[in-house]
Amino acid sequence: MRFEDLEAFLVVIEQGNLHRAADTLGMTQSGLSKTLARLEGEAGMPLFERTPRGLVPTSVGRTLAAHARRIALAAGDMRNELAEQRAARAGTVRLGAIPYLLPSLLSPLLARFFLSRPLATFSIETHLSARLMAMLQNGEADLILGARPTSLPPDIAWLPLGPLTMQIVSRTGHPRREGFRTLADLSGERWVVPASSLYLRQWLEERFTSVGLPPPRVAVESTASPVAFGELLRHSDLLGIMPPRMLHQAEGQGLAAIEAPGMSWQHELAVLWRADGYLSPICQDFRDAVVAWCEEMEL
Repeated sequence: MRFEDLEAFLVVIEQGNLHRAADTLGMTQSGLSKTLARLEGEAGMPLFERTPRGLVPTSVGRTLAAHARRIALAAGDMRNELAEQRAARAGTVRLGAIPYLLPSLLSPLLARFFLSRPLATFSIETHLSARLMAMLQNGEADLILGARPTSLPPDIAWLPLGPLTMQIVSRTGHPRREGFRTLADLSGERWVVPASSLYLRQWLEERFTSVGLPPPRVAVESTASPVAFGELLRHSDLLGIMPPRMLHQAEGQGLAAIEAPGMSWQHELAVLWRADGYLSPICQDFRDAVVAWCEEMEL
């Protein structure tokens, strides 16, 4: 099978429409139809079925797509390695990080890193950890810095960066604050929480269910960082979670941790990368610099 045929096949799956896929690829619809016919001939079975929603891959098509994506990732790694060899130690690091680490780790570390790698280029995206993991597995990032999930996919390698503490917080003038002595005292409160698909939400709920309590009552849930809701917490009686370091910054003004047993916990932070993917020398150097920095500094 031709690599360019597999690339076109993946675009058709993404678009779900032959006309849109042809426009995206810059080729004619008849030319794209010939490409798909050639692939189906090599596969020996239909790759798509036509439905009112557009082109939908058959089971054979889905199998081919899974292999084609792995081939595309490998081809991208090959191009990166060749480009890195041409450009020596100058190169680009595609980095994903949780928002909390941008001011506390990345900004000061980059200032040091550029002293020895002045030609390095960084493309940084901030998301919560679950989205970062998807970016890494899809080949959209070379390295990610985030919370290490309890169960790691077998194709992901990692190194520890140290613990991140999370605390349950409320506004300092919360009317029931003095009565918050156990998790049971929080059962009637409403919360600003991460979306249910995110690690922070799962870990928060485990704090309650592990002692036989129902999960927190949700008032607001979001895929944004919990730190983004400081203003809401300051002007309501909702509860939330936040790293203690943020309570001493502008985002945490007017908020305070609830000091009682079970109201804080720690997650292990890690730098993660695809174990079977190509990691350029500049990416390896930066990964090692992150680990060394975290051994020196407290997050």
